[in-house]
Amino acid sequence: FECLDIGNILFAWYTLACERKMLLVSSQLSLLTVCAEILNSLLFPMKWSHLYIPVLPRSLSPMLDAPMPYLCGISRENFPYAVEDISDETVVVDLDRNVITLGPNTPDLPPLPHNRRRKLEAALKANA
Repeated sequence: FECLDIGNILFAWYTLACERKMLLVSSQLSLLTVCAEILNSLLFPMKWSHLYIPVLPRSLSPMLDAPMPYLCGISRENFPYAVEDISDETVVVDLDRNVITLGPNTPDLPPLPHNRRRKLEAALKANA
């Protein structure tokens, strides 16, 4: 909760709940694993059953063009080498800068009902 604000945490959670592609980027490798695990735990009682690589080595960056949902993390050092491999549908979450970038072909998420969103934000604020 120190890397992302409440709105971005909620957007990241909803992206995963809708089974989309997500790439976490940070200069700290330990932060990638911790944040990936936290996002995974926020899905409970659901479980992420797709590609999950909290710290993706440079040699596996072609996996980022996989035709299925994924939750991967990559170091800022390796990110420039992976840019060409990132799918156009990927949501990139920059943990160091609290910025979420949507790929040019990222499908829109279905709307989250306003009352539910408000309740989720309140619960996140209370527990952050």
